[in-house]
Amino acid sequence: MKKQTAMALAAVFAMSVAGTALAAPANPFVDVPAKHWAYDSINKLAQAGVVSGYGDGTYKGDKTLTRYEVATIVAKAMANSDKADAAAQKEIEALKAEFGTELNNLGVRVDGLEKKIDNVKISGIIRARYDANDVNDVSTMKQKLRTRLYIKGQINDQWAYGARLENVQNMRTTSTTDDTDATVDENKTDLNWAYVQGKIGAFDVTAGRFDVTPAYGTVLDDTVDGINVGFGGKLKVNLFAGKENWSEKASGNVEDRNNTYIASLAYPFSKKLTAKAAYFNVNFEADGVDNANIYEVGADYQFNKTLNLRGVYLKNTADDVDGEDTGYVAQLTYKGATPANPGSFGIWAAYRNQEAGVNLSTTYDVDYYALGMGGKGYEVGVTYAPMKNAKWTTSYTDLKSTVNSDLDGEWLRTQVEFYF
Repeated sequence: MKKQTAMALAAVFAMSVAGTALAAPANPFVDVPAKHWAYDSINKLAQAGVVSGYGDGTYKGDKTLTRYEVATIVAKAMANSDKADAAAQKEIEALKAEFGTELNNLGVRVDGLEKKIDNVKISGIIRARYDANDVNDVSTMKQKLRTRLYIKGQINDQWAYGARLENVQNMRTTSTTDDTDATVDENKTDLNWAYVQGKIGAFDVTAGRFDVTPAYGTVLDDTVDGINVGFGGKLKVNLFAGKENWSEKASGNVEDRNNTYIASLAYPFSKKLTAKAAYFNVNFEADGVDNANIYEVGADYQFNKTLNLRGVYLKNTADDVDGEDTGYVAQLTYKGATPANPGSFGIWAAYRNQEAGVNLSTTYDVDYYALGMGGKGYEVGVTYAPMKNAKWTTSYTDLKSTVNSDLDGEWLRTQVEFYF
């Protein structure tokens, strides 16, 4: 398709999206001068996202377009057809008929769903995990297959809807103490995220059910119900109010959930040094149990592109925590596996002394309940990306209880995740 035809198409598409254009940039493409006869139309197209040009900032109006390139532009114009006048809509209908085969091959439906193009996106992770654990002299082996589907739907230019569907299949659970197979628990599929997210003025707002990881996740990395408000420039601030979800998981009783308030900060002092802090107030709503008032303060230092050192201090200032009110964590990380980069890898080593009073639902994924909620010891691990969109992780953890010296555990875990 030659230059003249492409420019005529641009004029039609510009009419169809003219209502969406805001203040146009001074010059969207370096090879389209302001005095060019199609400048205004191309400008509107760029503003509306119908055309994006090339990576070097050029439009290349003299370049011959393939039918698939034109079909891509038609698909974007279809998504904005509700803003077009009658004449422009007639032209778009004709183009749909002309490029129907290419549109179908691109996955664009032409039977009435055009306005939903790119409105809803689905991604996912499937994880196969194997555990061989020895906790308090009880050995277990577990095999689980977990699937998560992430759904993102665009509500408007400022707001979106998010959700997560999760299914966990327990493939095997055996205990060497009695040499019997436990009953396989085929879990149902749960919608365990459901939230809206957008901006109100200078504030980023998330409301509904979603995950939070304040500071480094040492105290909490789990699902909550409520509202989170974030703001700031170099200093990032997040404020959360709502209900936590981990006590419900432990007890199975929704009435056990607790009021939770969180404030977290993050500030990069330099390209190498970043500090984070968080405050947690939890009303446990139980007789004889005081509220938790937990502080998490930490920093990580990036020595170079491959080596990072992190240190975290934890403190619970509540009156009655039986002396289990302090925590220390140090972790050294070398590189890291990136699923999009096959062959990438990383290793880490961590030491932690995390007493029961400063552990709500930590990012460290071991059975703290079996240790009385507090543990001290070390963890080592390795990650590797064997192919694109896949990551393999293996870790070993050895902890002793901070509550009862007779309790201890060893956790060996290996898992592979596939991203799609």
